[in-house]
Amino acid sequence: MEESGGKERKDSEEISLLVEELIQLSVRRSMVVSNVKLSLICSVWTKKSVNLEIFRAQLKSIWKTKKNFEIQLVGQNLFLIAFDLKKDLEAVMEGCPWLFHKNLILFEGLSRLTERDQIRLVSLPFWIKIGSCPPEFDKNGLLHAIGGTFGGIIRSEISGDICRLRINLNVQKPLRRGIFVSSDNIVKVWISFKYEKFSIFYFGYGRMGHGLNDCLVISPTEKNKIRDDPPYTIALKAESNLVERESIKFNAYVKKLVSQCSYMGVADQELISSRKNEEFIFK
Repeated sequence: MEESGGKERKDSEEISLLVEELIQLSVRRSMVVSNVKLSLICSVWTKKSVNLEIFRAQLKSIWKTKKNFEIQLVGQNLFLIAFDLKKDLEAVMEGCPWLFHKNLILFEGLSRLTERDQIRLVSLPFWIKIGSCPPEFDKNGLLHAIGGTFGGIIRSEISGDICRLRINLNVQKPLRRGIFVSSDNIVKVWISFKYEKFSIFYFGYGRMGHGLNDCLVISPTEKNKIRDDPPYTIALKAESNLVERESIKFNAYVKKLVSQCSYMGVADQELISSRKNEEFIFK
């Protein structure tokens, strides 16, 4: 009897619904509406929830706009920003990237009705500082060639030996530490990249958005290995004076090769040609 009573109590905990309550309605998604032309849609590149009031207060503190702007929540970590002055909007975009609690804020212009599932915030303008440019290469040509691998150049600057590129960076992809460059009769050279106004990124696979401690994919054992020998380091930050180990290893090889060539006279061209396509493999 007790066993039967227990079963009856268990069954009684089930929720009974009316026929009308079982109806499932299909409703069209609401649109993200911009009431003014000077609007940006934005999101913070983090899985953590962002408090609207704190977010609004920080942006008003760091942007220092000439006129007012309003922020409203239009989705999960999705915000609509409306400006009163066009120059304020332009200044905000020119100042990208912006950070909120060390996380990137992604922006995109919004001038029409847009469904939320059509919004894709995955890139933003970034300044990249190019490592020491070898004198053998034309700087303008070098910058445009590198910019082409990022999908194009927004702007480039050359000041002496310092070269900078303004490009749209896809934050979903791992950060690139550099690139090999070559030209006629010149052995390939490793050109390192440094990123300005950097955010949190993961030393394990170089993606922005979270640090090592917050990574849910890597096991504790793997995290310890990465701490001891990280594939990515803070040398990627433009503010850092550290040099990436790839740059040290690759360019040490090139210096050795050039040194060999300088003592071989007419054999220079043959030696360079034989080594131009040699693969660089380091553990």
